[in-house]
Amino acid sequence: MFIRLITKEIRASSRLPSAQRFRHTYPSSRKGTCPSCGAALRSRLPACTNCWHISRLPSDTKFHDIFGLSYHPNPFVVDLVTLKQRFRDAQAVCHPDSWASKGSNKQGLAQDLSSHINKAYQSLLTPLSRVEYLLERHYLPISETDQVDNVEFMTEVMQARETIEEAASQEDVQSLIDENRAKIQNTVAELETLVGQEKWENVKIAAVRLRYLEGIDRAAKEWMENHFQPCI
Repeated sequence: MFIRLITKEIRASSRLPSAQRFRHTYPSSRKGTCPSCGAALRSRLPACTNCWHISRLPSDTKFHDIFGLSYHPNPFVVDLVTLKQRFRDAQAVCHPDSWASKGSNKQGLAQDLSSHINKAYQSLLTPLSRVEYLLERHYLPISETDQVDNVEFMTEVMQARETIEEAASQEDVQSLIDENRAKIQNTVAELETLVGQEKWENVKIAAVRLRYLEGIDRAAKEWMENHFQPCI
C-alpha cells in the first residue's frame, strides 16, 4: 500500500510544470548558528547581530547556497519569490551601516559581504545572467565575440533590428516585441531542459541566442520609450 501511494505521488508530481516540480527541492529555512555565541543566525551569512561576529564567505560558496536555494537537480530553476525574500534578509544583516560602530574591520567585512550577495542576487535574478553564471562555473563563459552559427537565426536578428530602426508606428514595434518575447520564452524553456541534462556545450549555444534576443527586446523598448509612453 505504501509503495502504491509513493508511486501515485511521483506520477502526480511529474505532471506539474517544471518550476513547480523543482520548487519543493529548496533546502529548509534553517540558517545555522553563530560560531562565536551560538545564537541562531538571521540569514545564511556568517554575520551575527547578537554578538556582532562576522567573517567572509568561503571563496567556493555557490551563489545558490548564499540564499539557501538548491543547486540540484537543476540550478537554472530558481524560485524568484524565495530569492528576493532571502536577498532582503541577507542585506538587512550585513548592511555596512549596521556595522559602522563595530570597528572599521567589521564594517569592511560587512561591505564585502554586501557586495558579494548583490553580485549573487543579480546573477540569479534573470535567466540570461543565471545561465551565464552557470556556464562560468563549467568553464564555458560567454564572451562579447561569441556568435550564433545559424544563418537563419542571424538573418532574423538583422531583420528585427531593421524593423526597429525603420519603424513608423507603435504597432509595428509592439508586434515585434510580442513575437520576440515568445522566442525568449521558448529559449528559456530550452535552457532549462539543457541545463537539467548537463549538456553544457548546447547550453552555451542557446545562451548566446538568448543574449541576441534580449538585445532586440532592449532596443525595441528603447524605441518605444523614445517615441511613445506605452505600458509594456
